[in-house]
Amino acid sequence: MAGSEARLFTIPLWRPFAHDLAAGLLDRFPDPLDLARVLVILPSRRAVRTLTDAFVALSDGKALLLPRMEPAGDMDIDEAPGGFLGRQDTLDDLLPEAPPLARRLILARILGGARPMTATEALMLADQMASALDTLDIEGRSLAEIDDIIPAESANHWERNRRILHRLHSDWPAILEARGWMSGAERRNRLLKQLAQRWSRTPPEHPVIMAGFASAPPAVAGLAAVVARLTKGMLIVPGLDTGLDDTSRKQIAQGLESHPQFALLRLLQLARLSPAEAVDWPFQARTAGSSPLRADLARALSLPSGNAGAVVAPTPADMIDAIHMVETAGVAEEALVIAIAMRQVIDHEGRRAALVTPDRALARRVQVQLRRFGIDIDDSAGVPLDKSGPGSLLVQLAEAAAERFAPIPLLGMLLHPLVQAGPERLVWLNRVRALDRLALRGLRPPAGLDGVTRRLSTAPAELRQWWTDEVVPILRPVETLPTDASTLIVCLREAASQLAGQTLWAGEAGHSLSALLERLAGHGEDLARLAVDQAEAAGFIAALLKAETVRPRWGRHPQLAVFGPLEARLQHADLVILGGMNEGSWPGTMAADAFLPPAVRRALDLPGVERRTGLQAHDFASALGAPELLITRPARLDGAPQVASRFWQRMVAVCGTPPDGDGPMVHGRALLAAARSLLQPSATIRLGQPAPAPPASARPRKLRVTEVAMLKADPFSFYARHMLKLLPLEQRDAEPTAGERGQVVHAILEDWFNDPSHDIEKLIDSRLAKLGDRPELSALWKPRVARMVQFAIDQFDHNHWQFVKAETDGAWTIGGVLLKGRADRVDRSRDGGLRIVDYKTGTLPTVKDIESCWETQLGLLGAMAGQGLLKGVAGGQIESLQYLKLAGGSSPGVTREALGQNSTPEGVQKHISEAVADLELLIAAYLLGDRPFLAKLHMVQGRRWRDYDLLARVAEWLGR
Repeated sequence: MAGSEARLFTIPLWRPFAHDLAAGLLDRFPDPLDLARVLVILPSRRAVRTLTDAFVALSDGKALLLPRMEPAGDMDIDEAPGGFLGRQDTLDDLLPEAPPLARRLILARILGGARPMTATEALMLADQMASALDTLDIEGRSLAEIDDIIPAESANHWERNRRILHRLHSDWPAILEARGWMSGAERRNRLLKQLAQRWSRTPPEHPVIMAGFASAPPAVAGLAAVVARLTKGMLIVPGLDTGLDDTSRKQIAQGLESHPQFALLRLLQLARLSPAEAVDWPFQARTAGSSPLRADLARALSLPSGNAGAVVAPTPADMIDAIHMVETAGVAEEALVIAIAMRQVIDHEGRRAALVTPDRALARRVQVQLRRFGIDIDDSAGVPLDKSGPGSLLVQLAEAAAERFAPIPLLGMLLHPLVQAGPERLVWLNRVRALDRLALRGLRPPAGLDGVTRRLSTAPAELRQWWTDEVVPILRPVETLPTDASTLIVCLREAASQLAGQTLWAGEAGHSLSALLERLAGHGEDLARLAVDQAEAAGFIAALLKAETVRPRWGRHPQLAVFGPLEARLQHADLVILGGMNEGSWPGTMAADAFLPPAVRRALDLPGVERRTGLQAHDFASALGAPELLITRPARLDGAPQVASRFWQRMVAVCGTPPDGDGPMVHGRALLAAARSLLQPSATIRLGQPAPAPPASARPRKLRVTEVAMLKADPFSFYARHMLKLLPLEQRDAEPTAGERGQVVHAILEDWFNDPSHDIEKLIDSRLAKLGDRPELSALWKPRVARMVQFAIDQFDHNHWQFVKAETDGAWTIGGVLLKGRADRVDRSRDGGLRIVDYKTGTLPTVKDIESCWETQLGLLGAMAGQGLLKGVAGGQIESLQYLKLAGGSSPGVTREALGQNSTPEGVQKHISEAVADLELLIAAYLLGDRPFLAKLHMVQGRRWRDYDLLARVAEWLGR
């Protein structure tokens, strides 16, 4: 029989909840058999594990009979309840739960039929719809209730989604009935209500304790109302503020959803319990807590607005003792600060530290930083399956196939850590690197596997054989992906399995992927109804895997842990670190909901942004109870300034930094200084300007006219290119460079001037085709090229100058050094004089640079032409040096004499003489002499050559 008085207890936030609960149960039930008959209902499986660990910690190594601990099933993480609900054969209309995966696929199909969208969009929208359905079921609402709610401020947007909801209102129940299923949340609600009714009529003979619930949906709160009134029942809640006055409680309960106590007060209200009935749990474990003053601090940090006018009393030093706050410059520095703090903990046996953060990127950074200390830990919040090793391989394989094996996605897939993970991996990696170097650099090869095969036609036979015999047979089946989603997954699974072998299925991530694929195979009919275009295959696979979370089965380190806020509830650690304390993380932003926007949530009293903020505020308040607390935030993220969390700002406002320097911000400076000392070198090494000076006998005896300016302004670049034989690697999947585009224009003009009968449009098409599979070039750049070519033809269509030769090479030996060059065009006047024309699709050299002999290319070509050293060009006097600027834009181009106003025959001859004399000095000093090859000898002119700046360590010796 149920008792007439409630038995409501609370464990204050400054005490370790699980340890005190375990200590109390051991004290109340000293007989192990009595303890074993106790049923403890906890919020989640994580809470069950936490309480189990607490019992073990208090057992002093002795064997224990533990109570029966069952999870109520956290609906936020789609967790099933434990077996305490008993048999369900008394409910005739209780059907099996609709499998979440099947529901997801069915909803995606329904949404895809409601309006045009891709399968990926339908799948992602199905997740939102499933979440909306769960929210409605959990809160005891239905689709029918929102059908007529049309927010005026979003009527146009809402009307479209309302039609989807209206269709779902009729279609979804019919689908469930046809398949013999029911909603999982509704099924849970019915089971909980059935149990509550049964216990109300016939109380259980064994003790029943509900513990650890900081919030609860109506069905769980209804069970709590019954348990709290059982003769052998108790309800034990965490962190209920018994020091709040009735006015504040009433104000919070009436709608202050962002307050940390709101969810607890709502739970008690739904359970028809008064907070005044709660008493402190009378048992304390020997595990150290903090101080009762922390509860006062939490209350001060969350004063309702009605009390905000009161002046907050100065915070006692004891209240903020062992609370540290660190504001770092960026996330990298923050991660190192946290890692150092956690590293210090393991020096003290028995102490534990836990990082609590909703920012998974920060969690990963901390894991990486801890590895510098030889510490490997898990993130208890887990990672989405698509970000795990096996899942990411499937996504990358789909992406490579969708991109027709373009260089970057192909390399990403072939270099995946799971591919050929074994004794042969080094051989595999060396072959992939050779493939990268010989086939995937520069312009994109033709689409598909055959395009890469053609690129390898001149590669070593061993590499070609590896590609054609080992790689192509694996990838050929996915080259053209099937549009049927079911067949697509089978196809990708087989290819990934051949690439990675059994490694694909190893570990927790491999097991999760295997289980998901097995479930997908069981729902093949629903999956097959989703049509997936090849271009969206990677996005579809990622969306399919993202819903699965891979969590570690146990922690790797006994003293350190990384938790998400949900996993951290009821946990205890000697040092708790709250990381990423910025708006957007603490509290997090709620994703836009297409089906339950804020106005609808308010109308139906559904959880919204404010209620989620209140739960995170409760998590923050609970963390304040840790014996030692470290709170961190980065001031900037990706270069952008960040807004400090409202919780952080409230801490600073309430605690401040006392004049004596004993505030929480001061305590964290030692950690920050330690992190910065690790990031900064202990000593600065000053390097001198590189000046290699090989003997004259080892120096090159060949030079091109285009390299003279490099040799003069940046000799080190010439040394690196011609003596060290270091050539810059081309980029992968590169766009045509300005130089390559200029070569195309040169080649078109050469073909035209040598044979004016060519069809210009066909000539342009054939040359552009050699730049690779680039449809955008034809669409965007072809018109510019056509204008360039036509402008060049028009400029030479007159009678004074006659065309002689295009793209002609020349060679000239000066002092034992062979000088080579190529003239773009050579013309001859009626008087026999010569004109050298240089095409430029980029910036023209200035007249000043030419007269100062920083640009001597045209002058040296003129010297060759005058002596008859250019092929097909008889010698003669050089009368003109000219640039033809080809732009192809609104201004198609311009013609300019190289020497400007000094472009007289006399001025041209003077410049040629000066260019030759300047070259002779360079040859004597650098190629025949022993002058050192200084880096950036002339900084202004040397900026043009940057390929070797890293090798020359320019930034270091310049003192930057």
